[in-house]
Amino acid sequence: MKKRKGHKLRNISILILSLLMLFAGIGFIYADSLLNRINFITENDDANSTVSTGSLFENDSEAAENAKSGLLGGLYHDDAITNILLLGVDDYQKNDTGRSDSMMLVSVDTRNKKIKLTSFMRDLYVAIPGVGSDRLNAAYSFAGGSVAGAKSVVRTLESNFGVDIDRYVIISNSAFNKIIDRLGGVKITLTDETDSSGRTEADLINLYSGDSNKVHTGVNQLSGAQAHYYSRIRAIGDDFERTERQRKVFSSLTDSLKGSSLPTIYSALGDTLSLVTTNMTKSEVLSMASNSLTYLNYPISQKRVPDNGEFTPETVQLGGLGAQVLVPDLDKCRKNIASFLFEDNIPDKIYENAG
Repeated sequence: MKKRKGHKLRNISILILSLLMLFAGIGFIYADSLLNRINFITENDDANSTVSTGSLFENDSEAAENAKSGLLGGLYHDDAITNILLLGVDDYQKNDTGRSDSMMLVSVDTRNKKIKLTSFMRDLYVAIPGVGSDRLNAAYSFAGGSVAGAKSVVRTLESNFGVDIDRYVIISNSAFNKIIDRLGGVKITLTDETDSSGRTEADLINLYSGDSNKVHTGVNQLSGAQAHYYSRIRAIGDDFERTERQRKVFSSLTDSLKGSSLPTIYSALGDTLSLVTTNMTKSEVLSMASNSLTYLNYPISQKRVPDNGEFTPETVQLGGLGAQVLVPDLDKCRKNIASFLFEDNIPDKIYENAG
């Protein structure tokens, strides 16, 4: 398996954060109607809740400086950092709960004024609470998908990697094509790399994307269907290279968002927010929106889990078949995730709740 340099992004899920943060730009006259399209989940504040204490999206500098950090329930936690798990679900088959094909932790760090993206590879071989060891992306489907699936992924990540997760957002597979098409497509340079049959990225897109418009090696403006298939290509390279394609789609989509008109952005939101499920509250989304201009100016840092040197590729028996997985060195992963998220303020004491 190749080792890829740099940090890779996972799929379209990160887009939802960008879209939510653009609420402020389209004006609060539309906010309520847009918010009502989101599937909000109300959860009880009990022992099984994935919601931690502390203020979310606190942008006051003094509050961020005074925020506490430490171990909360045995998990790394910092009141100045909000961790949101974004799940991109491959539920494109009818009556299929799908799997969490994309899992990214988006950390809004008001202490260091950064947005931090931590991508979790779907083939990580980890202990899933109540199930046993399996691929990470199976945690969602084993629990039946939807909210129960999201909670299962949260518990799996927390128990394996030791970082407190505050909220989750589930994005349906259907959102991908609609968002890209509404924004006029994404500009992508297709390489001349080939699969074992000599087919290039362009050849595969033309054969399997379902879009009748043809693309070619070089610079193209990909439609939603074409970009969707491009981001899922596995025949050329490996899953590390696949995530690199997803990063390219995200980068181009970000450029499209910045250059789009407000009516276009509103239209994209209107079409896709009904495909979003979250345990964030309306007030938290509005709080994010009110600080969106600040957050969009934060630099973005990226990390992939496992990173190079943090895993061993192995073949294990899953469902009676041999499956290739990534067995993580959990000690290394935990240490490096903590260092990435908390920097010089790595929690080393028990969190004391002043409330």
